[in-house]
Amino acid sequence: MKAQNVCIPCILDDLVGAARNLDLSPEMSRQVVREALGFLAQNFDGLQTPAFYITGVHRILKRVSGIPVPFAEARARANRAGVKLADKVRAELKSLPKEKRGQRYLRLAIAGNELDFRTVGTGYGVTDTALELRLREAAAQPLAVDESGDIYQAARQAKNILFIHDNVGEIALDRLLIEELGKMGAKVISALRGGPITSDATVQDGQTVGLDQVARVIEAGPDTLGISFEEMSPALRKALAEADLIFSKGQANYYVLSEHRREIPAPIAYLLRTKCDLVASEFGLKGKVSIAALR
Repeated sequence: MKAQNVCIPCILDDLVGAARNLDLSPEMSRQVVREALGFLAQNFDGLQTPAFYITGVHRILKRVSGIPVPFAEARARANRAGVKLADKVRAELKSLPKEKRGQRYLRLAIAGNELDFRTVGTGYGVTDTALELRLREAAAQPLAVDESGDIYQAARQAKNILFIHDNVGEIALDRLLIEELGKMGAKVISALRGGPITSDATVQDGQTVGLDQVARVIEAGPDTLGISFEEMSPALRKALAEADLIFSKGQANYYVLSEHRREIPAPIAYLLRTKCDLVASEFGLKGKVSIAALR
């Protein structure tokens, strides 16, 4: 999905919100905005995905601020909250039949996509208490697109599954779903970013929540928002070619995978909370809704 003009205010609003929460000096904040405007002026041609532009401006923020891991404390807090909630849910659902438990885990993994620090998500200043509340509220909402039955059937038949993760915190909930996929007999590869950007989960975050205990963790590429076909690692390129089924979490991964759909042989299960009408409209919807779609 390519970026539209309506993406520009969102990109800039997010960047300004991030700079504010990093407590940068006024001059440094102005430099970040000046450079970001220059980047967009030179590169916004309608040929790239929104993730390309968001990655670009957040790399400017990292370079100008000199902060290699922005929001490190918030990232760690989200992972702790995610693990705590995952442990609770595992205990709550352990007595359910396998298929019902798996579908509940799938729904929770979608709800976890609410844990996006960006201003279109929970925001950079979200608190510990608010994290679990937001997750449980999102999980209780009906799916606006519910193809979970088809996804579950495809997962039962798959031998090699590629799971492309999105944010810190939610990856602990992804782990619950991956545990169930493994019990069906599939080998699962977890793809995470090689470097931090906004709230995207890294390989190190995956190890923190124990993803390496239930899947083979690979580096998808560097610090890109979602995966990037231009900067992806050889390991991810190989996994995309060999997977029987792909799970894609979040909007940023939807941007990229939908744009390159013809290059990917496997069906894709998109699990996400939409953050804007532009993405919701791809599914014939509006607003912030939960999606479980098999394409």
